[in-house]
Formats: sequence, C-alpha cells, structure tokens
Amino acid sequence: MNIVVLKLKKLIKIFIEESMSIKDVKVFLEETENKNILYEISFMNIMVIPLNVIKRIYEIQENTKLFTNEISLKHYLLDFNIKIGCEDCFLNTKQINKINYIGIGGSAGSLEKISNIIKELPPSDISIFIVVHQTKDKKSLLYKILQSQTNYYKVIEAVSDQRVMPKTIYTAPPGKHMIVAGGYIFLTDGKKKNFAKPSISVLFNSLANEYNQELLCLLVCGYGKDGSDSLENLKNNNATILLEDPKECEATPMIDNASQSGNYNAILPLKDINKYIYKAISTCKELDNKQIDLFLKDIYNIYGYDYTNYHKSHILRRINHFYNLVQPKDFNELKKIILADKTIFKKLFLDISINVTTLFRDSKTFKKVKENLLPKLDSFAELKIWCAGCSTGEEPYSLAILLNEAGLLDRSIIYATDINKIVLKKAKNGIYSKNSYNLFTKHYYQSGGEESFSNYFDINDDFVIVKDFIKEKVLFYEHNLAMDSIINQFQLIFCRNVLIYFDKELKTKVFKLFDESLENYGFLVLGDSEMIDNDLINFKKFDSKIKIYQKTK
Repeated sequence: MNIVVLKLKKLIKIFIEESMSIKDVKVFLEETENKNILYEISFMNIMVIPLNVIKRIYEIQENTKLFTNEISLKHYLLDFNIKIGCEDCFLNTKQINKINYIGIGGSAGSLEKISNIIKELPPSDISIFIVVHQTKDKKSLLYKILQSQTNYYKVIEAVSDQRVMPKTIYTAPPGKHMIVAGGYIFLTDGKKKNFAKPSISVLFNSLANEYNQELLCLLVCGYGKDGSDSLENLKNNNATILLEDPKECEATPMIDNASQSGNYNAILPLKDINKYIYKAISTCKELDNKQIDLFLKDIYNIYGYDYTNYHKSHILRRINHFYNLVQPKDFNELKKIILADKTIFKKLFLDISINVTTLFRDSKTFKKVKENLLPKLDSFAELKIWCAGCSTGEEPYSLAILLNEAGLLDRSIIYATDINKIVLKKAKNGIYSKNSYNLFTKHYYQSGGEESFSNYFDINDDFVIVKDFIKEKVLFYEHNLAMDSIINQFQLIFCRNVLIYFDKELKTKVFKLFDESLENYGFLVLGDSEMIDNDLINFKKFDSKIKIYQKTK
C-alpha cells in the first residue's frame, strides 16, 4: 500500500506516495469520514487522484490542509476550487522566464552567499550585476574573491561608460552607485540611498527599466532596507524577484523589509535559489538528428515507448523544455538520468504528450457528424467508435452525448485510447471546472445540440461531473499508435490533432492501422490540419471542407 495514516489527538495525518490503489482509496475514504476532525493530507509524486477522493477532499476542505510536490496536481485541484500547498512547486513550474540578466544585492553576511551562487552558475551568456555594501575608504577585493569561484565567467569591478558584455559579472566599487542604461554601465556620485552607496535600490531600479522580464533580482542577507523600495518597480516591469530564506541569515532586516512589501515571487533557501537560476538560464544546446535518434532508441529499448517517428523539431522542443528540470551538465548526463530513473522519464513523457482539448472542440466537425454521419451509422445493430489520442476525455464524451441525442447510445460503445496514463486517469474522472463547463455549453449548442446541456452533468458550485450514463459507454485504454496493433473493428474512428506530431513514415503506419480497424463504409475523422495518405486508395473524402473520409471497401 502507498498510504500511511498517523492518528494524533486532534489531527489525522495522511501521507500518500506515487499512486492510489483501490485499497488506498478505501482506506482514505474510511479515515476521512469525520468532517469535524482536522486533517493534514500529503500527495507526493502523484499527478492526478481518483474522483471519489477529489469529492471527499472537497467535502472536508474547511478542516483540511493539503500538500503536494507536483505542480500538475496543484493546477488540477485548483480548477475545482480546492486549495493545496505545493512544496518546491515554484521550482517545478513551467512558467519560468528565460533570464539573461541577474542583479544581486546584499550586505552583512552576504559575501559567502553570493560566492556560493557564483560557484554554482552553469555556463551561459548572462550578465550579472552585484552590489554589496562596503566601506568607502577600503579597497574592494570582492571581484577577486568572486573570480576565484568561477572559471567560465569574467568578474570585474565596474567602471563608468562600460558596455555590458555577456559571460561577465560586474561588482559595484565602494562609494559609487552603479546604474545600467542603454546597454552601458554608469557610475555616479549621487547621494546615499537608504544610507548606502553603492545602493541596491539604485541598481535594481535601473535594471528594471532596462531588462524587464529578462531580469532576475535577488536579495540575500543584510541589515537595513536597501532594495525593498525598488521591488515594486521590478514587479511592474515583470522581473523575477527572489529573496533568500531569512532562516539562513544572521542579518535578516534587509530580507524582512523586502518580504513585508509583498513584491516578490518566492522566498527560497540558497540551494533552491541556485536551482531556480540554473533552470532560468540553462538550455540544451542544439542536437543533431543522430543524437536524438540514438536517445529515442534507448528510450524504446528500456521503457518500450517508441518516439522514433515523431517530428524531430517537436522532440527537440520538448527536450529543451524539460532540460532545466533535471539540471544536467550536458546532454549525455541528461540521457543517463532519464534512462536510469523511470520517474524522471515519466515527467519527460508527459511533456512530449500534448493535451489541449475541450468538449465539442471544432463545433463544425461535430455538427457534421451529428447531421451527416450518425444517420448513416444508424443501420448498424452495434456501433463501435474509436477515439485515438483521446487526451482528458472531452472528445469521447462529446460523441457519447451526440449518440444519446441520435438515439444510438444504448447500442454504442466508445473505445478511448491515449499513450499517456495520467490524462487517461483524468479522463476517467470526468470532472471539469465551471469555467470549462461554460465553454463546453457554448460549443455544444454551436454543434447543433438540442437538449438542456445540464442533463449530462452533475453540477456543483465549483465543478461538474459527467453523468454515469455517459461515462459507462466510454472505455478508456492505454494504446500507442506507433507500436500497438488493431484493437477492434469500428464503424467510426476519430483521430484529431495527433498525426501532426508524426513524420511521414509513422503516419503511413497509422493510416494502415486505421484501414485495418475500419469496417467497409466506415468513417475516419481527422483534424483540420491533417489529411489522409494518398496511397490509401480504400478511402474517399466524404466532406469537401471538413477532414472526414469514408472507407470504400
């Protein structure tokens, strides 16, 4: 079992890791029956949870604290107005701006922290600007100390009228404000700002106006409030703002004042600051097709998933997107990590699978199916439909609703398949946000829907659930179009916006699979940007505008 329950006097702690078996769900439901007790529930390494667990959490959430380490589960539950704390989720989010410039400010006790940050930097083309409060009458050795921490970056004490260069770290000299404008560094003798010269606020304000969302600014240990009054300007210019966790500092006032402003993205320990910087500035270098092919063959040999015929550009985008999560030194190290760790591979696998859909997506297609295809399929005693690449279930549920209104649902079954186990779990739940439901309703009537759309859902204040009489007609299975064979004989196959990720060889293979899977005079529905292989002479175009084909023999 993957569930641990700890019962205290006034609190029940529940810890669930990796997945929830039927036994785990049963234990969870039994232990959370009392709505008057306090609960603390942690879901670790879990991206989706079963529907009955979601419903129970919704019932007890006023007395419950929820935690996860998976950003995907957090977003999933937030759709249903279920709040959940996310440990390390700030580091795992995909919404990280690409950073080209970094500003760092510190005072007492900051030298060791800044040295550690410089030491942990990966190679990149960024420029870094550093202000540390120093006594004016002493010669600064800051740049020399920092240079000893890095061989890749050049560290220099800034001079005025100096062009900002990549791969370079600039430190402000004692007794001078450092300003960046128009791609140049300027040193000024202005008045002290926040009792400091050089001032962190002066630097940060100039960086905010110069670099906007390409900028990351960081405050580490120190006294005073220097830097705090620049954070609002940074925020308004879409810069990323990080504060060091004050628990790591002896001198905390600088960070305390900054945190009280509320203008920051996260307060993190130094090790996590280094992780974030790594993710924000590091990217995988261009790979040639041979490297990608070898990597995909290794994935196939170890995990059994075949991506070898996906478009290389698509694979490369996904690898680059995923690269920062693992933080390898190079691509070879990335491969070793992925091929040795199934959990890491699953994260990459989910990144490769694109899942963006809605009920009755492309309403004109569903209207054509309703008006022209279903009447032709009425002659079959039993109607079998395949939704290939069904994602989170919106397409097969849409078809089930159309079949119900055509009087065909009782003698129909829909096979809904996808390569991605996580989206299949979400699909089986059949739970969607109220915002999504409003969009579904609009698309339903645009598709020619004639009944009250609410008849198909159990409606809650914050979410809706597909009713059982629709769900029971949809069978969700894992199926890989690149590897797996025929699963049944169908009268209608939907495969929309999936083939666009395949190369010509794989498309041909999939079309032959559809040919073998369709009964004579059955129909194949593709996405707007897809078309059938010209070599398949057994198909003719059924509609001149919408990508619907009919098997002729």
